[in-house]
Amino acid sequence: MTGRVSETAMTPLSSGFELELAAETDNVPLVRHALRGLLEASGVGEERISDITLAVTEACANAVLHAYPHTGGQFEASAALSAAGELVVTVRDHGSGMAPRVDSPGLGVGLPVMAAIADALEIDTPDGAGTIVRMTFDVATATAP
Repeated sequence: MTGRVSETAMTPLSSGFELELAAETDNVPLVRHALRGLLEASGVGEERISDITLAVTEACANAVLHAYPHTGGQFEASAALSAAGELVVTVRDHGSGMAPRVDSPGLGVGLPVMAAIADALEIDTPDGAGTIVRMTFDVATATAP
């Protein structure tokens, strides 16, 4: 039993969302679908939606794959869309923080992908207690025709 329903909380915002999810691979698409819905409803074009969802998927996958190498845990994802057309997405875990790992299960391309797509990327590891990834995207000029 994955407990996705009982361990998942979604708080709708007027122009965004907040999710708290078990750090399981099956939960990454939930974030992607919520983000896609927000962007489609805001009139953002398909190409920009695809790029943004790729960057956010990478951030969520990093939380799932790297934050809790020996235990389970939670990760949080939130998105806030401003009236000025700026999207801020935050992905946070409370795991082991960012550190190089010889046994890393990933390919090591997630951070470069996020940096290439986001207009701004901030990564914070507050006192080694997890990782906060904050990406900012300009979507004002990326509306569908």
